[in-house]
Amino acid sequence: MRPLALNLATASFTLVLLALLTLPAWTLRSDATVERPVAPAAGRLFGVYTDPWHLDEWSAHVGVRPNLVAKFEAFARERTPGKFLRQVERTGVKRVMISWEPWNTVRASLGAQRQAQPQAGFTNADIARGTQDAYIASFARGVASFRGTVYMRYAHEMNGFWYPWSADPGAFIRAWRHVVRIFRAQGAANARFVWSTNPNLYETRPVWLANVRRYWPGARWVGAVGSTMINFGGDKHYTVARFAPALAILHREFRKPVFLTEVNTDRAARLSWLRDLRDEVRAHPWIRAVVWSQLPSRSQVQGDTGRGDLNWEVTSDREAAAELRAVASDGSD
Repeated sequence: MRPLALNLATASFTLVLLALLTLPAWTLRSDATVERPVAPAAGRLFGVYTDPWHLDEWSAHVGVRPNLVAKFEAFARERTPGKFLRQVERTGVKRVMISWEPWNTVRASLGAQRQAQPQAGFTNADIARGTQDAYIASFARGVASFRGTVYMRYAHEMNGFWYPWSADPGAFIRAWRHVVRIFRAQGAANARFVWSTNPNLYETRPVWLANVRRYWPGARWVGAVGSTMINFGGDKHYTVARFAPALAILHREFRKPVFLTEVNTDRAARLSWLRDLRDEVRAHPWIRAVVWSQLPSRSQVQGDTGRGDLNWEVTSDREAAAELRAVASDGSD
């Protein structure tokens, strides 16, 4: 019986070994990646919009460990950031970006025109005159409690036409300064306000610059400037080269660190687009942050059928994950 048992054990081991050897090479590499996610390039932030409770999982799948975690938050939810920030602290990450929207969120399916309608209590004028002061102060105290830096991307893409805070640039400036004053009064010295534009690729660059200047609150009220950078694909296939002039203008005109505050691309062109993004970031050290977002696109929901596919996920795409790792690590992957 003993020789028979030994022969059976040997045969079983051989079958297991053969099965392992026939696994695709990428499976083994994937396991190795899970164990050793790379760090972002020194001196640059690489962030992702994700639930911090799942940051380890995201990092393992993509093979890079973000040093910034991002989220969206709307005023009307009246939520302070404490729970979110405590979990980020538990991950060891020291930087957060919050896209803070002064409104009651409108369903994207209702369209851009409905989305842009002013909302009582949340208009620029309302905020400037103090309507939301209690909530803003409470939020600021939550930010002040974080052991790290919080980048407040307040009222983003203000130079577009699809959000209600785009109306009345003068009131936008008054509201912006009012919010910053409250944060300072509440001791949130760790807050940095990110003035985040939209590239508006349907405008010429001189027209675009003239428009964004109308919303500029002044250098002492802004910690960084930024831009959304989304390639929708299809009839809105936007190459990295098309975004580059707006980024250079932001750097030249406003003399602040430049953040790519919301980055995504259509699936079809993803590999070449991400390679081009890596080259753009590598060539311009004044681009200080890249924040990856694969949250549902409001614009895609509102758009026509000519768009590409934004509903893919880098965590399940090995080739795209490798390119995004290279963006984050400045090509040292």
